Amino acid sequence: MRRFLLCGVAALLLGGCGSGSGTTSTATATARATAPAPTPTPAPDVQRIDVLSTGVGTWELIAVPAAVIHNAASHTGVSGVVVHFTLTKGGKPLNALESPQLTLYPGQTLVVTSYQCTDYPCYTADSVAVTVTSGTWTALPGAPLTATGGAFTCTKSCTGHGQWDVPITVGSPNLLANEQVAIFASCANAAVTIIGGGSRQLLWPQVGGSLNLDVPVIVNGPPASCQVGATTSN
Repeated sequence: MRRFLLCGVAALLLGGCGSGSGTTSTATATARATAPAPTPTPAPDVQRIDVLSTGVGTWELIAVPAAVIHNAASHTGVSGVVVHFTLTKGGKPLNALESPQLTLYPGQTLVVTSYQCTDYPCYTADSVAVTVTSGTWTALPGAPLTATGGAFTCTKSCTGHGQWDVPITVGSPNLLANEQVAIFASCANAAVTIIGGGSRQLLWPQVGGSLNLDVPVIVNGPPASCQVGATTSN
């Protein structure tokens, strides 16, 4: 009888141990592909040329209008730009003049003048009105010409209306021999008002490189500062 009870107890104990076994489930994470964020469409470029400042210089029988213009486009250049100057006196129009055709790179600011005017009544002008005709908007290769000015000096009539020389170093590795280049300078008084300017046109004599030149400017008085610029033209 004791043997039977021991066997029964052993059987119960073994059954209890065996009933605790089971299968453990393991969760498996499934990776999901994430779609790439769409590329935003660039906003349309602003194809506009702004006129930032204007002025005119006179001396003897000569008048030279000047303007500072800016390409407002952030990634589009423009070629064949023409700046139109209308000399005025007392608000009344006198003579109409033009710049050579210019090239502007995205975001470029450029000082521009017309050729000298020696026709009456040009030299009586006291102001100038400026408008700009855009040429062809397109992506432009390369970069703008570099132009650095130096210390300007008086050459004729140094205390009032007169002529000064503005030295400039201009160049670009992308210039071709015999390419047309327009070089400009404008000068301002202490109030940063343009009081005159001047220009030079030349056929580039070499491939790339740089040149040191002087630009004669016609001004209404001794300048406090001068600004220079250069571009290819046609």
